[in-house]
Parts: sequence; C-alpha cells; structure tokens
Amino acid sequence: MAYNNNLQTQKSGDTLEEKVDKILESLIELNKLLCPLKEDPLGRSKKEQGITESNNQKTTLQRSQSAPPALDLVSFYLITRLQSHLRLLKLKLGKLEKLHTSLGEELDKHVGTVHELIKNRDSSKVFSQSTYWIKPDLEGMETKIFDLLCEVPLLSSKPEKQKSAAAYDDQDDEYEFDQGKAYFYLPGLHSNVDDLIKCEAFRQVKQKFVELEIERKICILSFAVFPENREVHRTVLMYWLIGEGILPVEGAQEAVREVLKEFTEKELVEPVEERRKVAPSSYKMSPFVHSSVVLLSKQIGVFDIYGKGCKPSMQVSDRRKIFIVEESAVQREATVRKMPSMDIETVFNVSERYPDFTIKWFSKKPRTHRRFMINLSEAWFKSLNVFYLGRWERSKKRHIQVQNHDPMKSLKHVTKVKVLSLQGISTIRSLNSSVCKLHQLIVLDLRECSDLTKLPEKIDSLESLVYLDMSGCYMLEWIPLRLALLKNLEVLKGFVVSDEFFESVACKVNYLKNLKKLRKLSIEINRDDFGVEQMMENLVDLKELTSLKVTWKRDLRVIRGSSTGIKSLPDQLKKLDLQRFPHEELPLWLHPENLLHLKRLHIGGGRRLKGFGNYLPEEPTKCAVEVLRLTLLPKLRVGWIELKQIYFPNLSFLESYECPRVTLTPCDGNGIWRSDQD
Repeated sequence: MAYNNNLQTQKSGDTLEEKVDKILESLIELNKLLCPLKEDPLGRSKKEQGITESNNQKTTLQRSQSAPPALDLVSFYLITRLQSHLRLLKLKLGKLEKLHTSLGEELDKHVGTVHELIKNRDSSKVFSQSTYWIKPDLEGMETKIFDLLCEVPLLSSKPEKQKSAAAYDDQDDEYEFDQGKAYFYLPGLHSNVDDLIKCEAFRQVKQKFVELEIERKICILSFAVFPENREVHRTVLMYWLIGEGILPVEGAQEAVREVLKEFTEKELVEPVEERRKVAPSSYKMSPFVHSSVVLLSKQIGVFDIYGKGCKPSMQVSDRRKIFIVEESAVQREATVRKMPSMDIETVFNVSERYPDFTIKWFSKKPRTHRRFMINLSEAWFKSLNVFYLGRWERSKKRHIQVQNHDPMKSLKHVTKVKVLSLQGISTIRSLNSSVCKLHQLIVLDLRECSDLTKLPEKIDSLESLVYLDMSGCYMLEWIPLRLALLKNLEVLKGFVVSDEFFESVACKVNYLKNLKKLRKLSIEINRDDFGVEQMMENLVDLKELTSLKVTWKRDLRVIRGSSTGIKSLPDQLKKLDLQRFPHEELPLWLHPENLLHLKRLHIGGGRRLKGFGNYLPEEPTKCAVEVLRLTLLPKLRVGWIELKQIYFPNLSFLESYECPRVTLTPCDGNGIWRSDQD
C-alpha cells in the first residue's frame, strides 16, 4: 500500500521537521482508513452533495445507514485539529535547537502511536465501530501536541533572553515585529522638549487641545499612546473609552464617530482613506501632532511610556494607567514587588508579545511591604476597568502568546473589569468558569483567538455584557446554550451553528430571538442542511437587528421542496453579508425588487449563484441598495446596464472581484467603482 513507506521505524537522525512531516503523512492515511472511499467526513455520497455523476462512472460504496455519522465526525475533527497544530508547530521548530533532544523523544512516541493505530487496524472494520477505541488515543495526542505547540515559542524566545525589541517608530509591519533582528530607535520630536515647544505646530496643537471639552481631552491623549502614523480602528477606541467611562454604553458607536469627526475637523487626526471602503474606519496621528500630544500627556501625567531615551518603556502614570510595551517583562518596575500601592484603572498592551508577567499581578499571594502585607488582587487592582491584554492592531503581524493558557483564573478577583480584550492571543484554548464572576463586564473581545475551543457554560452570568466578538475563533465548534440569556447583548460576532453532534449542548439560532437588543450579528454555519431560508426564519423576530453576516463553512446538501413564509427582509435590516452563498438562485425575498430598505449587500463565494432573479424586470426596481459587493461568483451573469439601471438604480458603490461574467462595469483594476470619485 502507499502508506507502507510511512510505517518504517523513526530514525534517530531525522530532524524535528521530518518527524512532524511523518506524523502528518500518517494522519492522512489514518483519515482515509476512517473514511474509506469517500471524501466527505459525514459519509455522504457525491449525489447527496448535489454533484451529478455521469452514468458510466462507477458507483462508490455507500455508508451503512445504521452507522452513526457523529462518531466518524468526531475522529475527523480531532485529526483535522491535530494536523493544524502540527503544521503550526513545524513553522516554529527552527527555534528549538536547545530543546531538540526532549522534543524529539516526545515526537517519537507519537509517531509510534499513529503507526500502531494503522498497523494493528483490521482493514475490514472501516466504519463507526473503530472510532470508539481510536477516539481516546486521538484526544490524548491532540492534547499533548497542543501543549508542545504552546511551549515552543515561550521556551525559545522568553523576553528576558531577547537581545533586541521591535521598533516603535513608523515602519512597515513586516519589519516592525520581526524577531531576531537588531533595531535602531530614532528619537521622536517629543524627545527634544526645548525645540518642540518653540515650534508653531506645537502651539497650534496646544491651542486646539485647550479648546476641547474635558472628556475630549482625555480621548485625544489616549489616542497618542499608539505609535505615530499608525492606523487605529475606531472600535479599539470605542472599547477603551467605554471602559474608562468616557463614552456611554448606549449609543457608543455614534458617540465615537462624533469624537473622531471633531478631531478630524481640527486636524488632530487623519482618516485613513481606502478606495474599497465606503467611509474610513481607521485613523492615524501625524508625527508633529503625535509628539505635541505626547508632551502634553507627559505634563498632565496621563502616560509617559517614552521617558528620556528613544526606546519606549513601561511606566505607571499618575492617572492610574499602565501601558506595557516591548520588553516590559525585563523591567524591574514590572515585577510584583515594584508595583506601587495605588488603584490601577487601565492596563493596555501597546506592543508586548509576551504579556505573561501581567497575569502575576492578579495573584492572590500577598507581598511583604515593610511591616504589613498587601494583597495585590484585592487591593491594588480593585478598581481595574480596562484590561487590554491582546492585540489592538488589525494586522496579524504581532503574534501574542501567554504561557498561562487560561488567564481568567487570575482575573476572577478583578470583578469590576468592564473591558477585557484577548484579541490575537493564540495560546488561549478555553475560558473557564472564573470569567463568569466578572458581572460588570461590558466588552469581551476574543477576536482571532485561533486556538479557543470552549466558552464557559454559565456565560449568562455576564449579565452586563453588550459586546461579544468571537470572530476568527476557527476552532470554536459550538456555543453554550446559556448565551441566549444575555439580555443586554447588542453585538454578537462569531456565533457558531454547530453540527448535529453538539445538538444537545449547543445554542441554536432560533434561541437568539430572546436577545431583543441584538443589533449586529455574524454567524458561521457548520452544517450542510441549513440554508438561507431556514436561517432567516430563525432571525426574523429580531426587531433591532440592523447588520447580519452569514458564512457557510460547508457545501449545502440540496434540499428540494423547502419553502418559507418570509416575503421580505425586516425593514430595520440595513446591511446583509452572505459568504459562500449555497444556492443557485436567490430566494424571492432577496430579489432586488424586494429590497426596499436594505442599504448594503455583499454576496461572496457562491459557486452556484447564476443571477438576481428568474427574469429581468421591465422597469427599474425600487431597490434601496447603495453599496453592492460581489466577490468570487464565477457563474453570476449580469451586465453593467442591467445591474445599474434595472436591478440597483440607487447604486453608488460597486465591488466586483473574481466575477468573470459580471461584464462591462466601470470598475478599476482593483474591481472598485465609486460614484463620488468616478
């Protein structure tokens, strides 16, 4: 057989990368044995997946209907997750020369385990019975490999052993956060105070600052924490200012837009204009303004991370704020003993990649201070409102890791936290029940926590939660039932419609109708029997929903004869995004002539979609769509005249990407047309 070459005994001279490759090759063969003669993990035939086969093609063996598909699905998920961990591990093995021996021995064990699973397997038992005995082995391997994956970068690149840190000036992302390179720190304009205060630019900035209201002054000073000329998304500012109590929770999105509009008019910040965006969502601060605001902030005592030298350093400000930067962990001020005995309201990660040391601040162990004991977790951080441990950048260049895989255990005593962001921390695998003690939490940002697999079952204890972002948590397979009890939730991103295997424990889409305040929702569907009709039927009762994004992760199994009572989209829905659209035709209530209130429509990744309706209307429709994005639609056939003059007469923005049959559009080389610029 083809895999016999992979069953040879592991040689001691093999490199770590070669050992990982052999495990991956063996897992591929193991997956073929678990799911023989079929590509689909559920065991469906090609006909069931809607693919027509020719008559002269040989019919493949069908899966036994008495065999439960969920068991094969479990093995498929475990193998897929294990392969993902191994591939990521392979990318990091170049830093493991000192750990070569210990890791080699551990990988040898797993190579032998996979070989034994294949070697001892009875080839006649290829169906669900095998998953009963193979599941524990796969779970054990997946857990151990994940532990190795988490240890690799932390053992090889601890902050105290790094010889240089990432630069904090305005450089390209690909250079700024690369490890192992020497950097030169150029002094900012704020480093020379005498020359700066003589500049006319500084006087103008100071005058504009004085004219601002007190809350606006705090906003602009907070903005200067970020590097100059670096794009900052308004959502980051909104979360931060909500936690500080500067922005109200209700109407925060409109409020932050007003703040940024005022700063733009005063030329304190610049909007980042992008042709493919209808309106800017990110802002940056020019060097002169940034240096002026940094100096003002230092004089007021809001923050002083720049100090006297060129290289940023962590400081505890007079306003009870801590901003951690690259290599903060090696500073004496970052140790538990050096922390001042004062209440801290904000901890913000500006550029640190290994923020483990901050977790120790929340330890229950008291420290000795002269003649008395101080409990840090209960005294020092009792007023903590904002804990931004993760990444604030939208770019994924800064890879953040924590050795403590569940920082919630240390945060359970900090019960007044309002904003908690773990964005981009890849090594967090689950959130335990300790997070449920944060009853005042308003924002929980888990965006891009790529290894997160589980949320706490009692998540409804977060009774104040308004924003929950789980976008990019690709390993999250199901959502706890009690999430539907979060009555104050307004924004929910990354909700997972789980497979049948999690039917008894997972929250379903129709349970979300209890979230009466929900305004924004994004859904990822991991089922092959859940089409757009069923999805909208479950959401039609959400009367406050204005934005909806749906992504199908699997090809939809064709369901004939499905019908719905929906005649049109809810009037309040203004934005609809359908990714990997699964049907050949749009349902009647999605035809352009029925979109009387929708303003933005995005249909992407639909390999089957052919058109916008069964016939071309004789007169222009009353469609209200102004922004239309069509991406990766190879079969969609429509011309520019029909698109602009008949289907979408109010169109002012069009994106057409990888749509070869959408013809004669006036789009530029990037597939963008804007009425205000063309």
